[in-house]
Amino acid sequence: MAIEPYADNFAIVVPIEYAEHTNEKPFCSDLTCPCHENQDDIALVAQYVATGLLTPQEATDFVGGHTV
Repeated sequence: MAIEPYADNFAIVVPIEYAEHTNEKPFCSDLTCPCHENQDDIALVAQYVATGLLTPQEATDFVGGHTV
């Protein structure tokens, strides 16, 4: 019995370059990234909470790199 070659059971993955930090998404999911220490962005999120645009939980998720 012949063993089938393994060359036909893989998928080609082409990486796509994209900006991880944008104005709409200043925080990423990597908690060791310096973006989580950016005081200007954190102050802006705190302002959103103070004005009622975000709940405290939504702000926590957003700074943690999760979308709202």
